[in-house]
Amino acid sequence: MADPLKPALGFLLLIVVLFLLQTTVTCKKPSSMSLVENIIDAKELKKLCRTRNNVLILFTKSTRQSSELINVFSKAAEVIRGQASLALVDCSGDAKKLCRKLKVSPEPHILKHYKDGEYHKDYDRKHTVQSIVNFLKDPAGDLPWEEDERAKDVLHVADANILGKLLSREKLPIMVMFYAPWCGFCKRLKPEYEAVATELKKKAIMAAMDVNKPENAVVRQHFNITGFPTLLYFEKGQMKHKYDGDNNRDGLLNFMKNPDKQPEKPKEEEWADNASEVYHLTDENFNSVLESELSALVMFYAPWCGHCKKMKPEFEAAAASMKEQDIPGILAAVDAIKEKAVADRFKITGYPTVKYFKNGEVQYDVNLRTADKILEFMNDPKEPPPPPPPEIPWSEEPGHVVHLKEDDFKTFLKRKKHVLVMFYAPWCGHCKKAKPEFKAAAEYFKDEPKVEFAAVDCTAYSSVCNTHEVKGYPTLKYFNYYKLEKHYEGSRTVSAFAHFNLLPIF
Repeated sequence: MADPLKPALGFLLLIVVLFLLQTTVTCKKPSSMSLVENIIDAKELKKLCRTRNNVLILFTKSTRQSSELINVFSKAAEVIRGQASLALVDCSGDAKKLCRKLKVSPEPHILKHYKDGEYHKDYDRKHTVQSIVNFLKDPAGDLPWEEDERAKDVLHVADANILGKLLSREKLPIMVMFYAPWCGFCKRLKPEYEAVATELKKKAIMAAMDVNKPENAVVRQHFNITGFPTLLYFEKGQMKHKYDGDNNRDGLLNFMKNPDKQPEKPKEEEWADNASEVYHLTDENFNSVLESELSALVMFYAPWCGHCKKMKPEFEAAAASMKEQDIPGILAAVDAIKEKAVADRFKITGYPTVKYFKNGEVQYDVNLRTADKILEFMNDPKEPPPPPPPEIPWSEEPGHVVHLKEDDFKTFLKRKKHVLVMFYAPWCGHCKKAKPEFKAAAEYFKDEPKVEFAAVDCTAYSSVCNTHEVKGYPTLKYFNYYKLEKHYEGSRTVSAFAHFNLLPIF
């Protein structure tokens, strides 16, 4: 006889299992809103801005009216975790008094950025996760090109993977502008490029890629991009041409209409053809001219070198003034690309290189770029002081900071209860500024065996830094027996470094 309780017990068991599964799924990952701090009074706001150096605060008239933006805000907090802090102030709730004090009247919301403990600016970009993340990565920087409404018809390529898919799948011809955000020539070309992208919509793809980003270094290397902007033309996934025409709308349009007919660049006038008081030397006359001169300053240049072009009028002006003022000696120039024998003889590898000669014999290099400095030098030629000695690596400086490498990083941290690690690059200005504060904090805890301050040079031990998702310098992280890893977001001062270790978890 069948047991009448079995169906009921089976159903009850199913309910229990579903409940446990739901609990497991719910508890598996904490809500991203937990990363957004709720601020209700001035004391909390002051503490947040004092201990975090990159804070974006969302002030809302009511959380109900701003629910969509709050959702975007929480997702951005997850992406930017460890690099910035996000907070919410609900002006309709317990934070009413704070909003009145700050004279903030969100309609229905407003975002304000705080940097290094002080109000920086109102957030004025798109209310999207990517825009908020881009802003927090560089709050003082320009609007990224991909966020500019005027560039809506330019296809912005984020990384090598997306570029590869674009080139392999797109049947339309593609022009890609590889650029750097800081490049002045790129900035001037952008509006022209945007106009062409709009005009050729559905006929060709005008794409752009920021290869100044570290993750895009592989693209830069693959296409041998050494200057900005570099424009490459592709058909059916293959690179066909490098664009060498005029950097304007008409030049780009004419090229895209007939890519196989590259415009002829006008022949650049040679410097030696210009009338001036500068002596132009060749492989043949170099020795004979300089041997007859007691004093000569020689500029080795390349015709395409931007720094050389900038220095050229200064050099000519100085040569003319020397003649007027009857200053002994000559100023001479050598096209190091054309006159290879002389350039190789003096091991010229960079442009411009300026060398001082006496009776035909080289004496020393000088770093002079302006007419007044050149005149001052030729009036009284003196050897410049030697360059400062190379900077001692931080790892060789005395102190109590432990310098970790790939082979001892994990083993060292596993033995220590509290360790604050600075991931840095020797050339990084912010790292240099934080270094003495960090060293002083290490000195403060030198007799405390449970606490250590450590550093990793990311230019030497990149695998360690990549493993721990170091995106910028300095990045500071707290470790507890290597099991717990947390981003440090406090101030970069000895007091802040020292006090965080007084708490179990900061």
